[in-house]
Amino acid sequence: MATSSLASGKRRSSASASRPRTHRTTITLPEDLLRKVVRLAAQRHQNLSSAVTYLVESGLRNEPRVPKDSRGILEMWKKAYLPLTEEERLLVDGVIVSSTDDGSA
Repeated sequence: MATSSLASGKRRSSASASRPRTHRTTITLPEDLLRKVVRLAAQRHQNLSSAVTYLVESGLRNEPRVPKDSRGILEMWKKAYLPLTEEERLLVDGVIVSSTDDGSA
């Protein structure tokens, strides 16, 4: 018996080497979206899980990267803008500062 479990363990390890580990989960999708994914899976000759994996991976590749440390960006902004006067900040932001008093009063 020990040899058969060892053999089955070897089979599992070789199968897992060729394919990433998976995790079963349940998601809720709008019906029209599910129909589209099912149609895509059929067109690509894939099962539903493979089609969803493809779509999620594609979406994540196109997702903009979030800076690892957004606090660093805030600190850079503070260093650049805090020394400026209010008028200088308005100029940097593209707001035109002009006097409303034309001197005629």
